[in-house]
Amino acid sequence: MKTPDQMSIRQLAAQCVFESVHEEFFTTDEAYREGRIHLVAKEGIGGICIFKGNLERTSLMISELQEASAIPLLVSADFEYGVPMRLDNGTSFPHAMALGMAGDLPRTFRVAQSIAREARAVGVRWNFAPCCDINSNPDNPIINIRSFGSTPDIVATHAEAYIAGTQHEHILACAKHFPGHGDTSVDSHMSLPVLAMDAERLRSFELEPFRKAIAAGVQSVMVGHLAVPALDPTMLPATLSPAIVSGLLRTELGFGGLIITDAMDMKAITNGWPGGEAAVLALEAGVDIVLMPDNIVQAIDAIEQAVVSGRLTRERLEQSAERILEAKRWCGAIGGEQPKSKKPPFDIDEHRRLALETAEMALRWHGNAAELLPITKYPAIAGFAVVNESTIEAATSFFTYVAQWYEGDCHFAFIDETIADEDLELLVGGIDDAELILFPIFIRAQAYRGSVGVPARIVDAAKFLSAGRPMLALLFGNPYLRDSFPADAHLCAFSDSEGSLAAAATALATSPQ
Repeated sequence: MKTPDQMSIRQLAAQCVFESVHEEFFTTDEAYREGRIHLVAKEGIGGICIFKGNLERTSLMISELQEASAIPLLVSADFEYGVPMRLDNGTSFPHAMALGMAGDLPRTFRVAQSIAREARAVGVRWNFAPCCDINSNPDNPIINIRSFGSTPDIVATHAEAYIAGTQHEHILACAKHFPGHGDTSVDSHMSLPVLAMDAERLRSFELEPFRKAIAAGVQSVMVGHLAVPALDPTMLPATLSPAIVSGLLRTELGFGGLIITDAMDMKAITNGWPGGEAAVLALEAGVDIVLMPDNIVQAIDAIEQAVVSGRLTRERLEQSAERILEAKRWCGAIGGEQPKSKKPPFDIDEHRRLALETAEMALRWHGNAAELLPITKYPAIAGFAVVNESTIEAATSFFTYVAQWYEGDCHFAFIDETIADEDLELLVGGIDDAELILFPIFIRAQAYRGSVGVPARIVDAAKFLSAGRPMLALLFGNPYLRDSFPADAHLCAFSDSEGSLAAAATALATSPQ
């Protein structure tokens, strides 16, 4: 295998870009499959980031791509709360905010360790987690329960535990989204957020979890697409900013590991810069890996041309390529045994017990729950899950868990902000016997949604459906909704993971302590 000083300029450029791979397309679309194999075998890209698909087929896909690559790929994924964040199997652990609420650092270590073991079994060696963002803005549309909490201490200590648990298994951890995406009200998938505070506040608040993560030996940092005028008055996104990447992260904070961009196909970047130019700007800023440019071949072309023209130096690419190769050696992608499709080297039932116990520890009641519970005292109840197209499955699971032990009459349905008046009339007409109305609410941070607030239409619908009867809201996403959704009691689960759904359903059967 060539060392960086033996590689061509194009080979160096290719090592510095990662492409997304979706198993569902790889398996069903031959042109897509051939295109990804070409990027690996002919262009020699440094790695891939896996997205939606079947777990077993994804493992086989990774093996096929590894065999096609002259230099082993560094395979990455967003597994913040477990493999099911991207794939259709594995253990769904509670989200980061639930871990923060559970308040048990050894447990956070064990959760991260378990996620790392499942990731390795699939063939993933780099988990883009934890979020070191402090969710100090309740209206943040993209971080929310992905953060461990709203204070530097909670986020920093749990991030340290998560990093330690991940890297104990020789899976690369990643502190993101530098220099901190928590106090923003814009989703960078949609446009460029601005982190508008002075440098003193940034250094004492936003940067503290990253400072602690670096001291804890985190192997990588992901830079976010956000403008920070106190650090760079040019208003360049942090991803493209030499002042933030090289000046702050590399020099001031002394980080020597891998620096990767957030996905470069997000509108915070594509609205302002062509893909090739953005890739070159990121490398000029000091980034090592350009993640998912909107056209990867154009990005490689642009990086190569930048070196040929003298805009970038070959030495600069060699430095990044060496960091990438060193990371591959550290996690076993180079020189280590590649995982095979065999029985996983962990106890999946143990992982599921850990997920459920953690979810139970995170639950928090607010309001008059003691007067309403247990719901077994009501001969009939109704439940209306507030959902979108991506959360219907979770809502169905929750209702299934309740129905498994509740012996009275139960009426369950799904609603969203588009529900028509005539449909509300039909629903309310079928629940005359219900004495308690449940509202499981599945509003949480999701890319391209732009808001984690509860629509006024949903509030009006809830009042109409309850018709003065007691209301109990279960918040499986945004916990701050208890201030805007009227109910006699709120249960905050801080997660819509499978364990959190089961824990919340069980909590309805007992009176809160």
